[in-house]
Amino acid sequence: MISYSKYASVRIMKVRKEVSLTVETAQIANKMNNFSQWVRIGLRQYEHGEDVASETMRRMRYRKACVHLASALIDYATQIDPDYKGEVEVIIAQAMNQTTLEEFE
Repeated sequence: MISYSKYASVRIMKVRKEVSLTVETAQIANKMNNFSQWVRIGLRQYEHGEDVASETMRRMRYRKACVHLASALIDYATQIDPDYKGEVEVIIAQAMNQTTLEEFE
């Protein structure tokens, strides 16, 4: 079945496809806010030669780099102020929530 999005100013054709799931994977899909969007994203990644395992490895490397940089910041901060009591996880959380250059100051 082909339908058109009524929310876009430009009509976008959508093709309805059916996916076979196991009971377990259906339960997981039911917990998701937008399963169709998740599938579309996965298909686009596949088209670009990306896969879930590669993305997971990239995220793990990124996480290690964040921990390393946050640890280096704490080491530097304690050289400047020996009483500094920052935590790696707190620094990472703060950095992840900062979106503008001004917020980093």
